Amino acid sequence: LKYIDESKTVLDLCTGSGAIAIAVNLKTGAKVFASDISSDAISLAKENAQALNANVNFVQSDMFSEFKKTDTKFDVIISNPPYIKTDDICTLQTEVKDFEPKSALDGGKDGLDFYRIIAQDVKDLLNPDGVLIMECGDSQAKQIKEMLTGFSSVEIIKDLENIDRIVKAVL
Repeated sequence: LKYIDESKTVLDLCTGSGAIAIAVNLKTGAKVFASDISSDAISLAKENAQALNANVNFVQSDMFSEFKKTDTKFDVIISNPPYIKTDDICTLQTEVKDFEPKSALDGGKDGLDFYRIIAQDVKDLLNPDGVLIMECGDSQAKQIKEMLTGFSSVEIIKDLENIDRIVKAVL
């Protein structure tokens, strides 16, 4: 949250339940947009935001498609996209694979499909000096970092278990 304050415009891409977007809005007062391709996810995220009195703008969108139609740009884009390899979904804990929709987990054959889309399009939607922050699966960070060309810096951040978990890029 150190990159975000009330003057910033933030997009939570692949919002799911809206937890990240809601927390960012409530903690910082930033103007927050949250998007997901799933209408069910958007409905749930809206319910969660209303219950917590968060001010979040929800947009149903296939990745950046709806934002490309407007002139909206963001200071910060946050994403926790699906990153599980398709063939690995069946090996997940029952609480995950039987509770989460497959579309919220399946990142394609190598788990990186959504990162490729983000890497291809994100620079068009970030303001100058904008920040991209993405969660990723174990052993994916270096590949994702290599996709993010044209940024002034790209950094891999470890989680509490010392696993590469976040990729942060500054335009």
